[in-house]
Amino acid sequence: MQNKTTEEKFDALRRQAEALMSNPDFSKRLVAFEDPLQLIHELQTFQVELELQNDELRLAQQELTEFKINYTQLYDFTPVGYVTLDAKGKILNANLTLARMLATEKSALINRPLSDHVLPRDQDIYYLHLQALFASEKRQVCDLKMKKKEGDLFDVQLESTVIPEPGQGKARYRTVIIDVSDRKHTERLLKYGRHQLESVLNRIESSVYVADMTSYEILFMNSYMKKKHNADLTGQICWAAIHGKQTGPCDICNNDRLMDEAGNPTEPCIWEFYNKGSDQWHELSSLAIPWTDGRMVRLEIARNITGRKQAEKKQKEMRLTLEEKVKQRTAELEDMNATLRILLKKRDEDKNEIKERIFANYKLILTPIILNLKKSLTRESQKNMMDILESELKNVLSPFSKKLSGQMVNLTPMEIHIADLVKFGKTNKEISEIMHSSIHTISRHRENIRKKIGLKNKKINLRSFLSTLE
Repeated sequence: MQNKTTEEKFDALRRQAEALMSNPDFSKRLVAFEDPLQLIHELQTFQVELELQNDELRLAQQELTEFKINYTQLYDFTPVGYVTLDAKGKILNANLTLARMLATEKSALINRPLSDHVLPRDQDIYYLHLQALFASEKRQVCDLKMKKKEGDLFDVQLESTVIPEPGQGKARYRTVIIDVSDRKHTERLLKYGRHQLESVLNRIESSVYVADMTSYEILFMNSYMKKKHNADLTGQICWAAIHGKQTGPCDICNNDRLMDEAGNPTEPCIWEFYNKGSDQWHELSSLAIPWTDGRMVRLEIARNITGRKQAEKKQKEMRLTLEEKVKQRTAELEDMNATLRILLKKRDEDKNEIKERIFANYKLILTPIILNLKKSLTRESQKNMMDILESELKNVLSPFSKKLSGQMVNLTPMEIHIADLVKFGKTNKEISEIMHSSIHTISRHRENIRKKIGLKNKKINLRSFLSTLE
């Protein structure tokens, strides 16, 4: 289609040339040639020149057409809006991107003021923008809100410059319109995030500040730290404003350890620091965090732990004192235990001595008396009673007495007496004569004895069982 258009233009030019040649002024001989061959040569040369010029014109026309197409594509499909304005702010030309941004047709923008699409409350910003552009004829930039055809709002940045147009009386201006809604939304989020961060940091009862990791400029300090220093040190150099009397960064500065080789934050650095000037202890926590403008900064939290350190020191002293008292008390108790062991040993010795004396007294004193008494008795019943008495004395003086009393604890005195006689092999008749009771009574007591010691309905001899208790 482009080639066809070009041919049509050249045909039109040919027809105009032929019309001019038909004019009498062009039919006159301009040059007199004596030789017809020379005239033919000149005409042929002129014809070749015209053909060459025609080819050059066609090539230039084709390049111009391609340039126009490329320019139109670049102008209309660029990712930002382009608009050409006159001195009154009327739109002379606009690209398709701007039309899409405003959700309207391109034709609806031409010869209309750009201010029609500016939010009413931002009209003053746009007016001052144009005034500064017209007055200085230098690049001007401003941010404002525009509205689409349906009424939706979006944030834009206007960047306007003067179009150099030599030879024309009226100046024209070109404005680049960039949709910055996402950027503005991000800025609002960052602003809100910073506000939230500052609110949290201002509630911390410790000194908190944020400093640039390269310039050491203090970007933020919380209310607690401002009150402590009686000043807002924001904008000053941290090592000069906070610590003073220094010509460079602090020796304890650990910026190089807060980020790895890839530029990513590392684990927080936490350590304790003693300030000799103020005689106070602080627990310092340093970490790298991204700031609201995207750069990595140093967040430092200094918590006063002087009270805790004093308490730890006092506790340590108390522990040492207590340990010393425990040692002393332990030594005293060991001495007392040694004395007590000696006393217990002495008591055991005395106990054994008393036991030996009791047995010795029994053998030396009671035994001869019992033997003499048994010899003087004539009645058989009396001798039996004496045998029982002697046996009971032996039981009392022997360890078996506890065992016997334990097994027969539920027996009555009468039953115990009868059990002793049974153990010595006495029959019911003999026991009845000794106890001056009937045989029936003695049998009943024997049955009670078997019942109480667990031998009822068992084929176990009562005498044999009683003998095992010795």
